[in-house]
Amino acid sequence: MEHRYLMKLPIFMVFLITWSCKNNADNIPDKKAPISVQVAEVQQHDIKEYLTFNGVTQFQKKENIRSNVTGYVSWMKYKIGDAIRTGQTFATVRTKEQDALKEAVKIDSSLSRFVKPQSIQSNATGVITVLNVTKNDYLAEGDILATVVQPKSLVIQVNVPYEYEDYVSVGSECEIVLQNEKSIPAKITGTLPTIDPVAQSQSFLIALPNLDLPENLNVQVRMVYREDQKAMAVPKAAVQTNELLTEFWVLKLTHDSIAIKHPIIPMLKNDSLVQIHSVGLQLGDKVVTEGGYQMQDSTIVSVKKP
Repeated sequence: MEHRYLMKLPIFMVFLITWSCKNNADNIPDKKAPISVQVAEVQQHDIKEYLTFNGVTQFQKKENIRSNVTGYVSWMKYKIGDAIRTGQTFATVRTKEQDALKEAVKIDSSLSRFVKPQSIQSNATGVITVLNVTKNDYLAEGDILATVVQPKSLVIQVNVPYEYEDYVSVGSECEIVLQNEKSIPAKITGTLPTIDPVAQSQSFLIALPNLDLPENLNVQVRMVYREDQKAMAVPKAAVQTNELLTEFWVLKLTHDSIAIKHPIIPMLKNDSLVQIHSVGLQLGDKVVTEGGYQMQDSTIVSVKKP
């Protein structure tokens, strides 16, 4: 009898241990910690999409100062960047004949009027950008001594692919963006009636008579391509997509703690916002902007405080 009791005792102990472990396992909560995210509201914005083209500054009006006599430069004070006006003396030149008369003047002073250097006057008003001579240089008649540009003739030449010819025309408003990120509002003022045979682009001109910019400066010219002044938009960071870029969605916050996946159709875009079309979203809804990458539908989340 005693022996049979001792044989049953281990079986009873195993049952108690098994029951105790099961009971403890049932007491462990089966909940995942919420994922911390940041959110933003769906809002209405004026969104513009731009066409961006490359442009370069040019001076349309340039004049060359030429020599009208053969000889040596006896005087010249100008340097590159100096301003000059029409009629001003650019340089004086002494001829070989005048050098030969120097000895004769010692004998006959009346010949002194013939040894005075001859003046070369500027035929243009502007700024000297090219200077080809210095003092004592030899000149031949017809040589180009300098090039003068008129700052008021400054234009930007922008090349526009012909496929966009319906969007660009004389009078179209545009925005010039300089390399220092300064933006200048302007308008298309002219066009060249030729097409580049290789690039198939047409050149348009933007006159900038009141700006002080150097020639050959590369700039960007932006023009409004499409616009919606009442676009329902979300931050770019809120939009997610698959690898093939065929499906797009956002994670909408519901009950302040659950992220629900909503399909969307992206439309206009700018640097920070995307216009969206979605049946399941409306203005004021909150969407996940940070922490939602590869998040599953109906995930429990907690919103970070700003």
